[in-house]
Amino acid sequence: MGFFPLVIGYSRANQQDEGKVISSTEAVRYGLFIFALLSLQAALTLLPEGLTITGHEGDLLHMLDASLRMVDGEMPHLDFMTPIGILGFAPVAGFLALGFKIGKATLLANMLIATLLLPAIWWVGASRLRLRQALFFGVVMLVLLTAVVYGGAASTISLSMFYNRWGWAVTLLVLMVVLLPARVDIFERWLAPLLIGTGMAALAMLKMTFFAPLAPAIVLILLAQKRARLAGAALLVGGVIGALLVAWLGPEFFAAYFADLLSVTTENSGRTTAGESFLSVIASPQALSGSLVLLAALLVFRKSGHMEQGLVILILAPVFAYITYQNWGNDPKWLFLIIIYLWVNLPDAAERTLFGLPARQSILALIVVALTVVFPSFITMATSPVRAAFASTEGFMKLPIPDAVADIWLPETRVLNAAVRRKMDGMPELLPEVEPVVVNGFSFPNCRANETVVPMPLAMARQIEALDFARGRPVLTADVLNISWLFGDVGRVKGAAPWYYGDDAGIDNAAFLMVPICAIKPSLRDQMLRQVEAANYELREVYRSNLMVLYRLDQAD
Repeated sequence: MGFFPLVIGYSRANQQDEGKVISSTEAVRYGLFIFALLSLQAALTLLPEGLTITGHEGDLLHMLDASLRMVDGEMPHLDFMTPIGILGFAPVAGFLALGFKIGKATLLANMLIATLLLPAIWWVGASRLRLRQALFFGVVMLVLLTAVVYGGAASTISLSMFYNRWGWAVTLLVLMVVLLPARVDIFERWLAPLLIGTGMAALAMLKMTFFAPLAPAIVLILLAQKRARLAGAALLVGGVIGALLVAWLGPEFFAAYFADLLSVTTENSGRTTAGESFLSVIASPQALSGSLVLLAALLVFRKSGHMEQGLVILILAPVFAYITYQNWGNDPKWLFLIIIYLWVNLPDAAERTLFGLPARQSILALIVVALTVVFPSFITMATSPVRAAFASTEGFMKLPIPDAVADIWLPETRVLNAAVRRKMDGMPELLPEVEPVVVNGFSFPNCRANETVVPMPLAMARQIEALDFARGRPVLTADVLNISWLFGDVGRVKGAAPWYYGDDAGIDNAAFLMVPICAIKPSLRDQMLRQVEAANYELREVYRSNLMVLYRLDQAD
């Protein structure tokens, strides 16, 4: 499905709503514009020799851990535990396998996904939108796909959670096909079900929290639109892709994927929510403006007689809320779709809504509010490739991992300095009161390492390297991140979770358990210790420092 065959198809299409669609000349201009924008992003991607990262290095190391495991032949779910689908790491792992370093590999993965989706972005804009609407849609999609930050309003450069942006981009693409009828028939009969089915299959293999709420909503909307044939065709495409994936990866892969997903839904999981509570995602001061836009759009459409558009808003509102709730930062990127949907469905000037107000002006006002709410996130993402390409490394130092994959610079203080939070005598307790875990008479204190996740794992890895009996052997870390093997001659634990989600993944394959005195997540440290004891392991202390206690893991008789 290339770009130029689609342009040829456009020239042969039957333009039904003259004046309400872009012309064939404008469609070509739109295609050239998004191609030029992608080329600019590609130039920015190739420009820097390294990246200065100013936030979320823990997520960066989590992603690097999983990607390097894949490069070494391990498979997600089968060989290590993660609720993120294989598509969340495979593009980066592919470029690492080709010899690129981690920063460049991630940027190239962004470009790969954007390039693959470019024909679909053009097709959706050319078949369903006017020129200005198409240009807005194209810019939003490419910004989502090529940003070097998850979103938000801070001027951060980050390689974290890029799979969330990919998920939003695919979601917007699929919903544009579902929600907006084709005004120009450009192979609509074949491309619409192909895009919906393929897009949903990609979401299932990327991040299930996009797929699970979205799939039933799409079927419901298509049936309400009396487009059962399209729903059936899309389900067929998705089913064929699913069958091919099962044949390729094996049913055991999907059984393990389901088990990983199930494990993070239990009350013992350390990651049942990615950020704020569900209620805060809907009704906090930061989120309330977006929620009110949805509510007001629903009322305006229903009261002005546009019942179908109101039903769409009603069905999608909980879907958007849940996906946002499950994405760290709780960024309401669904507002981009709402802006386009409101813009395309502007009522006639004569239509009235609540209290006799003009429906058209009411919708325009909602578009302005939605743009205001989402603008900080948009501008942060849009400018991030430029900031990343031209950032100075002054005051930064290279991430201390093997040179073969190291092209990341972090602020020196986040590599060299560590701090802990603990109770001060005579002062109230800041951390939650918990029952201390006692192992062999040693009571682990209720203290917490700060968010600079590099210094302590680096120091602990060097301490283990100095121990002849432990050097190179698999060591499991009782904390949220199991990353010490990235920093030295510490054995990687097969089956372990790069990010600890509360289960016992990897314990059977570990020779030692490294327990930080002050962990990044003390509750997860204590939980893992209890799990090890419950699994009938005997913990024999073999080394202790001011940072950690190292235990030999022996199966008790």
